[in-house]
Amino acid sequence: MSLPVTPPVEERRRRRSIRRDHVASDFVPRYYQVYSVLRQRVHDGEWPLDAAMPTEESFAAAFNVSRVTIRKALNMLEQEKLILRQQGRGTFALAPPRRRDPANFSGLVENIADFESRTKVRVLAFGKVALPDDAARLLECAPGSRALRIVRVRSDSREPFSYTTCYVPEPEADLLTAASLGNRTVSHALETAGVVALAAEQRLSAAIAGVEVADLLRIDVGAPLISMTRVMRDTEGRPVEALHALYRTDKYEYRVNLSRERGGDAPRWTVKDV
Repeated sequence: MSLPVTPPVEERRRRRSIRRDHVASDFVPRYYQVYSVLRQRVHDGEWPLDAAMPTEESFAAAFNVSRVTIRKALNMLEQEKLILRQQGRGTFALAPPRRRDPANFSGLVENIADFESRTKVRVLAFGKVALPDDAARLLECAPGSRALRIVRVRSDSREPFSYTTCYVPEPEADLLTAASLGNRTVSHALETAGVVALAAEQRLSAAIAGVEVADLLRIDVGAPLISMTRVMRDTEGRPVEALHALYRTDKYEYRVNLSRERGGDAPRWTVKDV
């Protein structure tokens, strides 16, 4: 009787790497991947408005998917009024509707007064909890320390665009109530209570929408999102707020002004204060 052969270490590592590389793409439905690519190409003006786009058969061959998958992606584009399908003539790209100015977060902290006046929030959770490990690291607290957890969905005049989870450590947590927070950002409410933030650390990355967030933001499961983590520090350098936010990519714009420094052999670009 032959015994199963254990793959070499290198082979096991390669297989684990392949599985990791495919986690995101396997989770996002194939039709949505096709839709995302075609949507971007329509926005980029790849197809003239007066000429038919490639046929379903051509797209199916190019993406190596079925015509059913292509048809579902095209249906989504048609619902967004990005294409026009005419029987006997073909499918035509339409001029994308003029996009409203997205929420703009220039640099680290948004223009709070403008931001609050143009948006509204829905509170999903507001209460004291034991800090999870990741939030405790950001706030430089011991895991399990008590903190205020605030979960909210923020919307513009038409639809939701962000899902945020915020942790405020004690004693600053005791300065906030649901009523005092209202529609304001947590950083604004803390400053009103006397906690002034002098520094912020912010990281941006990509994420995909899970079932709960997709439902709250009215997007498809697996849709791309911008993920932002921000830590605010007071005048003594102590973290007073840890925020994790997920933003719809069609509603969020991150803008940074850069200036070129003179001197040296190669150009160097730095963030410019605005």
